[in-house]
Amino acid sequence: MSEQKPVVLQGTLEAFWEKAPIDTTWALQEDHGPRAHSYEGLHQLNKGDFLRVFNDASKKKVIFEGKIDIIRRGSPFKWGHQKGQDPKTWSRMFYDAKPAELIVHMPRVRKPKAP
Repeated sequence: MSEQKPVVLQGTLEAFWEKAPIDTTWALQEDHGPRAHSYEGLHQLNKGDFLRVFNDASKKKVIFEGKIDIIRRGSPFKWGHQKGQDPKTWSRMFYDAKPAELIVHMPRVRKPKAP
């Protein structure tokens, strides 16, 4: 088996919710390219992804960096928060639409056998 190269996405954080079913999820919305500001450009954070969050558009200061591990049980938010982070500080980054990079690790795929 081989692992595909990770995909690096640039965008802003978003606390995304829909009416049916009513649920909120932590996500990154791509800012540039053909999928910018669309459903295709909206990426839910998943366990094992790597997130780097910046304080502002200059991207000079990193305010969070780490592998995603959302705690749902026992969280004050039904949609959870990042393990080891203050829930209010975590959610504030999303509601403030902080600029971020999301490195999505693709699942392992089997190489086809040679004939």
